[in-house]
Amino acid sequence: MTPIISFLQHGRLPQDIEEARKVKRRATRFTILNDTLYKRGISMPYLKCVDEEDAKYILKEIHEGGCGDHAGLRSLVDARELVKKCDKCQRFENVQRLPIEKLTTISSPWPFAQ
Repeated sequence: MTPIISFLQHGRLPQDIEEARKVKRRATRFTILNDTLYKRGISMPYLKCVDEEDAKYILKEIHEGGCGDHAGLRSLVDARELVKKCDKCQRFENVQRLPIEKLTTISSPWPFAQ
């Protein structure tokens, strides 16, 4: 976030030419409103950019939830490690039961015809 903020606020780019090119390209998708960095979307509202510590707190709140949602991996895209450490998720996870051996198809239904 720091290079993008520095470029948008002050026009400063990294010394490395390739890195500067990446920052310029990525910065077109971001904007700064009231000294806060937001990512722009085509048909969605601005998405507030947060640091890693705040992101972990937000994911934990969504997962454990004040509403008791206890959201899983499908609704929390970047929460794989959080869900792996969650005791409730590990205890009550849907266990996929596969057959011991591969199922074989019956080539002819005639033996079972009446």
